[in-house]
Amino acid sequence: MFNIRYKSHHDVKNIIEKMMGRKIVTPFTFNKVLKGNPEVEEGGIYVHTPYCDKICSFCNMNRKQVDNDLNDYTDYLCKEFKKYGEKNYIRNKKITAIFFGGGTPTIYKPFQLDKILSTLRENFNISKDCEFTFETTLHNLTWEKLEIMERYGVNRISIGIQTFSDRGRKILNRTYNQEYIVEKIKEIRKKFKGLICIDIIYNYPNQTDEEITNDAKIACSLGVDSISFYSLMIQDGSQISKDRAENKVIFKYNLARDKELHDKFLDRTLKNGYSILEHTKITNGKDQYRYIRNVNSFSDLIPIGVGAGGRVGDYELFHLNKLITFYAFDNDIKMRVKKLSGILQYKKVEIEKIKELSGKSYEKIYSLLENYQEKGLIEIKNNIMEYTIDGVFWGNSITASIVEEMIKDNK
Repeated sequence: MFNIRYKSHHDVKNIIEKMMGRKIVTPFTFNKVLKGNPEVEEGGIYVHTPYCDKICSFCNMNRKQVDNDLNDYTDYLCKEFKKYGEKNYIRNKKITAIFFGGGTPTIYKPFQLDKILSTLRENFNISKDCEFTFETTLHNLTWEKLEIMERYGVNRISIGIQTFSDRGRKILNRTYNQEYIVEKIKEIRKKFKGLICIDIIYNYPNQTDEEITNDAKIACSLGVDSISFYSLMIQDGSQISKDRAENKVIFKYNLARDKELHDKFLDRTLKNGYSILEHTKITNGKDQYRYIRNVNSFSDLIPIGVGAGGRVGDYELFHLNKLITFYAFDNDIKMRVKKLSGILQYKKVEIEKIKELSGKSYEKIYSLLENYQEKGLIEIKNNIMEYTIDGVFWGNSITASIVEEMIKDNK
């Protein structure tokens, strides 16, 4: 059906950048934007912490194992909050989504966390109903830190569980066993008023039907508010990639097995009251995941911290380190391609919205959609395109084919 299964929206974005390229601009050009006023009031903030105290075997993200007390990085973040907060463009934004990612943003000591969050609050116009997320592991989330986070408005935590299987957790280099993490999540539920979300990885080496079914069963029984679920991606630079090259870990990717595990997990969770929010996330209805809606709509997202990427208006920016930031401008066609890729992440998509974004390419794109409908990947009814379960599995490959068609048609 497809030559490759793309597993993440990042894969689609990489295709767009490869086919369309980047128009790099100077800091001077970008700073002129910050002196102006935003066209849209709402926006988000992404804060990156490129440190972990333990590295997962599958991870090749922008992070490193912490080897200092992080006082310098704490001060750096606070200075960045003040720097961006005084810009006219940012001052006139209402922040409706904040996401602390990493790395591990709960790695800070309590006094550092307090300083970071108080300075953030002082420098931005944060809405009362702001969705405020912290990624975390269980082993460094203390009750003291959780109390500080909640005091400053954190109302959503995303816990990197990956699997409840003791065997799987050893493969992925996770801390604690199944019994401990189940009890810890139950305790967090009692003490934390906000949403509890988890990440699950499937199709790790030799994963069994029982292991994937048990992951779904436990997640449902805990009543977590949403689950991000990803097929294991073995990237260059990760420990599992090195172990694989040295034959310490045997893993041969099998597409049919990937789909079996994907469908088993979805089948169990959907029967227990969850629904599909996007290709790799299910929700119980309480978690609307406003942050990812911001990302998928390519709205303003102010990036802060080493390794943080975001967007202001038509400009993307990425902080390579404390001194160097890359800026790139997206023209109208590229923005529409990106926004089309964004709306195609969701289970249901309005045909009119596809038509609006695709412009002159609409007939060719609609022809692709009809082909996917014939193959049972989507259904088109009442001007709504909806992915089937098979379509969700192939969702990012479907999206990639559509944006590729639009890009080629506009060259």
